[in-house]
Amino acid sequence: MSLNQDIRSKYASKHISNVVFYIPFSYYYVVRLGTIPKWLSWALIYLFPTCYYSALTYQGDWCAFVVNYLLILLATFSLYELGYILNDTMGICREKHPTVRLYEENFQHFARNRWWIILIRILYAIVAMVLLVVHVNYQMPSINHQHVLVTSLSIAAILPIFVLYNRWRNRYNVWLYPILVFSRYIPFMLLYSIDWLAILSLFVSFPLVNMIERFSMPRYRFPIARTIIPTEQSKTLFRVGYYTIMAIIACALIVATSMDYRYIIPIAILWLYRIAVYIVTLFHQPENYLNG
Repeated sequence: MSLNQDIRSKYASKHISNVVFYIPFSYYYVVRLGTIPKWLSWALIYLFPTCYYSALTYQGDWCAFVVNYLLILLATFSLYELGYILNDTMGICREKHPTVRLYEENFQHFARNRWWIILIRILYAIVAMVLLVVHVNYQMPSINHQHVLVTSLSIAAILPIFVLYNRWRNRYNVWLYPILVFSRYIPFMLLYSIDWLAILSLFVSFPLVNMIERFSMPRYRFPIARTIIPTEQSKTLFRVGYYTIMAIIACALIVATSMDYRYIIPIAILWLYRIAVYIVTLFHQPENYLNG
């Protein structure tokens, strides 16, 4: 990386072991999150809604559901983490003002072992998807094989979408960002019956608010988003407002259309969570907060 570049450091951890390149979920935790509170936040905005809304589309043995969920999670996040790795090591070289999350020894290790890292990450996803197919075929023969195929294809699509995002380095790649973010959510919704209301609710639960925030970032700051989120610090209050509005809309739909109240539960929980975070940040700034 050129020393003439304006480097913005975002080190989530004081030391980053090269082991994180090889162990699923470790790269995201150590390099992107860095703290237990941020991991708990990720569990609430990702693990909880994907598991919850996927469960709404499922009827059957819950042990089998858990196995399917974990296999999809492993396959999905192995490829998504690989996208993060490629972004943090190679994609930033195309930026005028790169965000650097890794230390020099990490860059050197990746340069020496990049193909092994890429191969191992892809193998994790392949093995998980093969096990998913085997598990469904032998334990859940009632599931439509087309759903298994579509789920597998949606997982496989994550890496090319991330590669395209990493190579398209200008202010307009923000338009691809919502697709990229939702690509790690949608595989959980395709294995059983397709419930479009559940898919929409899942999109509203986090990807939509994340998309709006992305449009407000300094590099992309579009006029409308700039008005709603003028600074990074204003995101906390914006999130409270967003979930308040979505909760009100959902409640109105329940009253007006007799929509199943279960669809609103994750949004209501995330609304309470964002209120709690806002109150906490009035008195205390958590470590690595808004430094994702």
